[in-house]
Amino acid sequence: MVTKRRVLIAFGVAAVLSGCTVGPDYYASEVSVPVSYESAWKAVVTQESVAQPEILRWWRTLHDKELNRLVERAVECNPDIEIALTRVQALRTQEIVVVGHALPQVGGSATYAAGTGTDLTKGRVAQSIRAGDSTAGYQNITRMAGFDMGWELDIFGKYRRLLEAVRDDAQATFELRNAVIITVIADVARSYVEIRSLQLRLQLAQKAVEAAQKNVDFTQTRFERGLTNELDVTLAKRELATVQAVLPQLKAAIAASESRLSLLLGIYSADIVKELRAPASLPHVPSRLRAGAPAELLRRRPDIRQAERALAAATARIGVATADLFPSVVFTAGFGAEGGNTTGKTPTIANPIWSAGPGGYWPLLDFGRLDALINIQELRAHELFVTYKKTILIAVEEVDEAIKLYRAEQQRLRELSVALEQSKRAVVLATERYERGLTDFLNVLDAERQEFTIEDQNAVAQEAVIVQYIALYKALGGGWELFDELPPLKEAQPALLAAARRLTNDWR
Repeated sequence: MVTKRRVLIAFGVAAVLSGCTVGPDYYASEVSVPVSYESAWKAVVTQESVAQPEILRWWRTLHDKELNRLVERAVECNPDIEIALTRVQALRTQEIVVVGHALPQVGGSATYAAGTGTDLTKGRVAQSIRAGDSTAGYQNITRMAGFDMGWELDIFGKYRRLLEAVRDDAQATFELRNAVIITVIADVARSYVEIRSLQLRLQLAQKAVEAAQKNVDFTQTRFERGLTNELDVTLAKRELATVQAVLPQLKAAIAASESRLSLLLGIYSADIVKELRAPASLPHVPSRLRAGAPAELLRRRPDIRQAERALAAATARIGVATADLFPSVVFTAGFGAEGGNTTGKTPTIANPIWSAGPGGYWPLLDFGRLDALINIQELRAHELFVTYKKTILIAVEEVDEAIKLYRAEQQRLRELSVALEQSKRAVVLATERYERGLTDFLNVLDAERQEFTIEDQNAVAQEAVIVQYIALYKALGGGWELFDELPPLKEAQPALLAAARRLTNDWR
């Protein structure tokens, strides 16, 4: 009864001591953010909170079914997303490793040796088994086998802090994976818009080639009838060749954009060419955007969330380093059997042996090494705190800049629309004046050239507005929430079962 009571008291004391965790506890850091974005333009961007469905599926607000399909395929098949997910799973699995170190370890060892000594098992089996050996009645000990157990008691919370750090690392890596998802979605949308814009510009160029060819035919006919001179024919042919030179450049740019898009989808470009061969109109952006408040970035942007989790992990590692200043206590035990040659006899016998008990170690004189390691971890945590604040600052400025650029591109598009309208009118007037003999053909060619140039600039401006729309939502950090579910981890089996499974070539 007394022995049982002592055992219970010992385990109770160990449990109480295990509740002591050294090092600082992590609390979310307070950082200041502006109430609103400085450059918010009320005619385009409002400060209302971003509606959840809009920010979660911002690419759907472009109302393009093909784009929606491409985004879904990219999230499922993109290699960078798969690589990032693999890293997350590896760190999540690392939690099992840390927990395994904090729990009792059991192993087996055995030896058979020959020689001139009295105990030939030294250094060949676990120390906790050898601690129970006895040479009484033996001429020498030649064999030993048994099981050993070791358990480092987490009195000062070293493993609990380490587990906190690993979990925070896994969460930080998960946020990096979310950042990859946002980047991939934005890149898919941008590549798709680029392809549609280039296809539109190619159509405009082909239309300009047709118009230039008509001018060549027209001037050639008039020259043959003696109604004009050879200069007009030459100028018309020059204009035709100039416009035709644009076609291969645009076709090559389309092929390059298709290659970039195929890489994002994890396929070869030949597989995407047929799907996007038929030209389609550019997506239409909403007339009003809701950027929300800067404070919302703290809980939505993965890079901010990653920086915060990295800071939490660094804070936990201060506790890991601090625990090394205090005593470590290890409980070890061994049970087995030994055998050898008995005194004056040839036969060998075996008898059970065992040992059990705690052991401790306390670093008393290290000339400041352990304290310096704690200082290093504290400096690392401070570095990550500054990085966290910097990440927030960059995020707010990115949104602010995206709003400014979106506003500028919309203004540019409006001005080009006016210029295009006037350019079309100039072509009509120049043609009418030429047909009445009031001006020369060079003015007609110049008006048509300007019309084509402004039409091309207008198409580029339409693309730029959509690209800045995409950049704004990428800066806002939304879209990953739909894909935050992680697959289950592989089951980790005890060493004996895992060895048997691996031997059967089951490496899945």
